[in-house]
Amino acid sequence: MTGLSVALANLKPGTGKTTSAVWLAHVFAQAGNRVLLVDADPSGSALEWSDLAAMNPRLPPPKAAFPFRIVALPSRELHRRVPEIAEADDVVIIDAPQLEDHAGIARSAMRYVDEILIPCAPSPIEINRTTPVRDEISEVGAVRDRPARWAVLLNRCITRAHSTTDARVTLEDLGYDVLGTAVPRLEIYAQSFGMPIARTGLEVWRQVAHDLIERCVPSARCGHDPIGTSRLGVEATAGGRRRGALS
Repeated sequence: MTGLSVALANLKPGTGKTTSAVWLAHVFAQAGNRVLLVDADPSGSALEWSDLAAMNPRLPPPKAAFPFRIVALPSRELHRRVPEIAEADDVVIIDAPQLEDHAGIARSAMRYVDEILIPCAPSPIEINRTTPVRDEISEVGAVRDRPARWAVLLNRCITRAHSTTDARVTLEDLGYDVLGTAVPRLEIYAQSFGMPIARTGLEVWRQVAHDLIERCVPSARCGHDPIGTSRLGVEATAGGRRRGALS
């Protein structure tokens, strides 16, 4: 039974959904979790990334480029099909398509997951575009069997720039939850598509993963170095579902 399920969703393409999904999947997999990455975007960006990374000449055979399963499932029935596919997985991460073009698929992803993340750069236009996503989440809530958690993931942030702090304050004033970790705008992320994931860029995503775990298990706190030296156990919830773990 899946412990933690997360969908990356946004109104527009190019907001960092696929990048976030792939890096997060690596973090959870390297912590020893069985991870399923669902590529729900008809463009198949995550699956293409996996294929290209596997062909990288610097990757010694027969080592897999991605240490987790990845399946293409751009379907409006995703919420019905994933439970069976992911039965043996601890963590499911869904790279959802942009709502403006594939609303039916994105809604299906939001129906299934525990947590919906909205990647957002600290710019007025992207903050403004979070409103339609929030409205969709509210509508999907009416057909879910349990409430969804959702939050904004600030990404593509310029280090020490006021824009990140200002965006956080604006989003929180609008009533959004905002993850404590902001992903910086770095070349290692911007140029990572199609490449095996570099260890040097994982620390930020470990922090994002810890933010997610603490949202679903508020009592869990990692008091050690999160680079694989400690492990948050899979916690049982009142509903009997398991929650994911992170080393």
